[in-house]
Amino acid sequence: MKKLDLYITKKFLGTFIFMIMVIMSIAIVIDVSEKLRDFTNPDYNLSFWEIAIDYYPYFFLHYVNLFSYLIIFLSVLFFTGVMAQRSEIIAILCNGVSFWRFTRPYMVVSTALLIFALFMNHLMVPNANKQRLLFESKYTPVNGSFQNINLQMNEKTTLHYKVFNAKLNIVTRMWIETWEKNDRGLYELKTDMQVMKAYGDSVSNKWKLDKVFIREINDSNEVVKQIATIDTVLSFNVKDLGQRDNIMESMTTSELVKFRNQERNKGSNIVPKIEIVLYERSAYPFATYILTLIGVAVSSRKSREGVGKNIIIGLMASVLYIFFMKMTTVASLNVGLAPVVAVWVPNVIFAVVAIALYTIRLRE
Repeated sequence: MKKLDLYITKKFLGTFIFMIMVIMSIAIVIDVSEKLRDFTNPDYNLSFWEIAIDYYPYFFLHYVNLFSYLIIFLSVLFFTGVMAQRSEIIAILCNGVSFWRFTRPYMVVSTALLIFALFMNHLMVPNANKQRLLFESKYTPVNGSFQNINLQMNEKTTLHYKVFNAKLNIVTRMWIETWEKNDRGLYELKTDMQVMKAYGDSVSNKWKLDKVFIREINDSNEVVKQIATIDTVLSFNVKDLGQRDNIMESMTTSELVKFRNQERNKGSNIVPKIEIVLYERSAYPFATYILTLIGVAVSSRKSREGVGKNIIIGLMASVLYIFFMKMTTVASLNVGLAPVVAVWVPNVIFAVVAIALYTIRLRE
């Protein structure tokens, strides 16, 4: 039995590592091709070793962690399908090994990967993302357009904007709120500045603001000002607007909880988004169990179509899983579904499917 456990463990981990290397090699090549102009910009004077050491190890960790549960699923489908096609599984079961006993090493390896993924999600990857995002903010300018973004610029400043054109450095419909703690330790709104159009400088924090409405709140008194044009200096740079939307990826769980509590005290509308990120860090690793169980149940049968059929089934299941995750996330952000429900519902649905498939296979 120990030989069987060791054999399956080697197959599982070997295929998993091989697929990670293949997929991440392709991802890095694509990313280098997209950022090659920025990397070779003479203004930055970046060397090969700076890019290889200061950026891509953190890039690797981020994306391996992001797709690890799907890579695990495909690994199980592939190597189990190969075993089935070689009649290895039939031979194992015919020698008196129950299907439940055959599955045990799969679950042991999944448990180890799950524990490691939890550590990665809550601590290691956020710290890696701090370095990745810092590098990107320095050497890869933001391009494109961003819409309906809410950002926490610092402890006291919250920014909302309707549209940001990163190519022209123009922001349309921008709101800047400044908050301060009161005697009870709760944040209170002190200034609310609404700007119809803002022109930023990508080098400094200088801004030109058009059609500005300012509301200053002091206890129960309010002072309202309307100004046609202001040339001013703000606490953030125009480059921050496109890069800092993913700032939550660089927060450890303790930092994210603190950030959520601050936003909740302010009555911020980004609290559901923060909680989704927070709950996903625990929910996604548990998908390892579910997808492993589905993979074993589906791919352990010998098929005339070969391993290709199992790969196609796996890809279809992956698409459905991602679809459910996105659908419930959108429901949480737009129709008020509780974030914890939105994050865990896909796992619950697929857990039922996994148990049903495994039970059918167990009874054969």
